[in-house]
Amino acid sequence: MANMEKIQFPALDITGTNYISWVTNVELHLESLGLSETIKENNTSIPQDKAKSVIFLRRHLDESIIYDYANMKDPKELWKSLKDRFDHQKDITLPLARDEWQSLRFQDFDKVMNYNSAVLEIVAKLRYCGDTITKSQMLEKTYTTFHKSHITLQQQYRLRGYTKFSDLIVALLIAEKNNEFLIKNHMTRPTGSKAFPEANTLDAKKRVKENNAFRGRGRGRQNYRRRGRKYNPQDRKPFQWTRSEQSPKGKEHQGSTSQKREDACFRCGTKGH
Repeated sequence: MANMEKIQFPALDITGTNYISWVTNVELHLESLGLSETIKENNTSIPQDKAKSVIFLRRHLDESIIYDYANMKDPKELWKSLKDRFDHQKDITLPLARDEWQSLRFQDFDKVMNYNSAVLEIVAKLRYCGDTITKSQMLEKTYTTFHKSHITLQQQYRLRGYTKFSDLIVALLIAEKNNEFLIKNHMTRPTGSKAFPEANTLDAKKRVKENNAFRGRGRGRQNYRRRGRKYNPQDRKPFQWTRSEQSPKGKEHQGSTSQKREDACFRCGTKGH
């Protein structure tokens, strides 16, 4: 059956290639759960704690490995069986880790964080296999593998007298970020070129506001029922009635109407309609 439970770290691979990191993760998690005694010799753990440990171990095993140890219910026995099967990885890992440490160079990495991860991974492998890498060795490895174009920087970092590898990494990260920021500013506007004039945002907002004052707002907006220009009581002019000469009233108008009616119809030729 597939392992559907959520796992806190990668499961132990059937090839055992991640056995070293897997052991460290298991020990830390069992310690945090208060179950570290269940995998030790001559422990007096209660059955409930042993069952929890077995469940935790199986949850972080490859499916093929689970079938091989399906009948084991004692976490100490399961832990010992896995150690006997995969602990030979030390003999395989040690020479490989030593070779990786010898060929490790700071100049081969494009990012400081990538170099830091590689150093910590190799150091963890060596320590698990019995080789101890000191902080001074980690610092010296970094200083001596700077790129030749950064000799001045290498000397400056060395003169600061760092005693912790983590402090050196923090300083390198800060310098890397500042360098990226300078390059970004340079690429935005090449050297010697003029900057584009910035738009006056205040004038732009003012123009937009003035344009909106003359824009139609529909019915019922701001208690006005007018379209088009914004209503202003001060702009009202007194009403003046002017008589149009082209629209005669009274008798003159009636006369003109009757005159039109006496004209012959263009269809039937009769008058009066």
